[in-house]
Amino acid sequence: MKIKHLGILLFVLMSAQAMAQEENRERMYPIEQIQQGFRTKYVYKRQVIENPLALQIPLLESKDPEVSLAFYRYKSQRKVMTWISSVGLGLSVYSFLKPGKVSDGFNLSTIGAAALVNFYLGTVSMRHLNRALSRYNQLAQTSPQLSLQFTPNTQISGSNLALQWKYNF
Repeated sequence: MKIKHLGILLFVLMSAQAMAQEENRERMYPIEQIQQGFRTKYVYKRQVIENPLALQIPLLESKDPEVSLAFYRYKSQRKVMTWISSVGLGLSVYSFLKPGKVSDGFNLSTIGAAALVNFYLGTVSMRHLNRALSRYNQLAQTSPQLSLQFTPNTQISGSNLALQWKYNF
């Protein structure tokens, strides 16, 4: 009786493990960029997305380390930009509430430096986002393909017939 239960348990565990080994790769859809003046909008699966952070799910589902690294760099640089902006805003509010405690030159130089650093980080972060999107679109365009090729061979009488399977891992 114990051997029968052990056999059933092993059968269930082996079948569950065999089902878990199957790789289910979803179809990747390309992400298009639409430039409207100074704004950039993204189209993914026929949906218009205005915030690039909303592209996190499709970009990270590609499971490509280059895409993930570039997107995480973009995301971390955007966080640094918000922290720098909040420091400048906090200093402005403090100087407004307590006039005379902070000199005007220090206030303006701090806000100007924060604006320059934010401008630099904004351009660098957009470069990282564009790198992630171009790599993702490159992966989305290359899908598994099966082709049949007929190649005539002039050196030897006859020709070759080849079955080729292209798959990205």
